[in-house]
Amino acid sequence: MIDESKQDLLIQYLLNELDSSTAEKIGDELQANAELRDFVRETEDALASMACGWPPMKAPAGLPQRILQQERNLAKGLTSRSRARIVQLVLPWALAACLAVVCVVLAMERTSLEKKTEQVSQELLSLQQKNSRFEEELTMLQKRNARLEQDFATQQKKNVLAELKIATLKAQVAAYRSASAVVVWDKDQESGVLQLDRLPPPATGRDYQLWVIDPKIAQPVSAGVLSVPNAGLIRTSFHPVSPIESAAAFAISLEKAGGAPKPEGQIILVGK
Repeated sequence: MIDESKQDLLIQYLLNELDSSTAEKIGDELQANAELRDFVRETEDALASMACGWPPMKAPAGLPQRILQQERNLAKGLTSRSRARIVQLVLPWALAACLAVVCVVLAMERTSLEKKTEQVSQELLSLQQKNSRFEEELTMLQKRNARLEQDFATQQKKNVLAELKIATLKAQVAAYRSASAVVVWDKDQESGVLQLDRLPPPATGRDYQLWVIDPKIAQPVSAGVLSVPNAGLIRTSFHPVSPIESAAAFAISLEKAGGAPKPEGQIILVGK
């Protein structure tokens, strides 16, 4: 049931006596409430019947313009409300459509990123496999290099041994039969090492002298006077006083103190 205050407002609405904001509110209520619309329609019919019962009167000045203006205002209000309604209906769908587009774009980007990630993973795996092969090849090369270095060192030792000449000197005099003398000669260095054992010291005024015999040289080449302070083990290095092309033999003689430029005393030990 419609209270009296609301009925008064509706009648004022029909007579266009309300301000624009109140009239707009009443119009919204009419659209939402069927009972109000029925009351307005019945009131309009009653007013029309009353108007028909009265004798014709001249319309007040400006009434047609007011009616037209009211129609325009009503049309504008309806248009504004229609537009608002359309916006209310369309906006959620527009937002949903935008969200769907965003989801599609994100899905496409995700798919692209997944493909790129897979490609990068495959490239990384390929690089790791190549690196593993390189490491294996490097290990093989290092082992091969170690073998080559070992072979080279062995060959050097063989070459060194091949260049060395070892000669055992034998006693030529019975008094020195117990003496031992060994010469190790290095052809490349043109030098050697002499080891003596049980060779008695020379008598006063005498010295032992070592000689290198080269077939291409007429006289043996002196390798220096030997210092023999006792009959024990003695090891000493020596260098001939002149170049030697081929050391065919070695000899030790007993010379006067200080030695001689060529053998003058007795040869007591010799060997090749």
